[in-house]
Amino acid sequence: MALPGILQYQVAFTRDPETASVVAEIPALQIADFGADVPEALDRLQSVATFHLDCLIQEGKPVP
Repeated sequence: MALPGILQYQVAFTRDPETASVVAEIPALQIADFGADVPEALDRLQSVATFHLDCLIQEGKPVP
């Protein structure tokens, strides 16, 4: 099921001091993922966000 319009979320990036991985987080959705660099972390986060939002829609829950 497609969402009407385009959703925009703020993404926060940090670097894990122990692994040097870049952590990308969408605070509004309370999801995060990581990668070796910003593009990889963002790509992985986009996949997680798509899955998360699809699940919310399928369960009939509100999309933040």
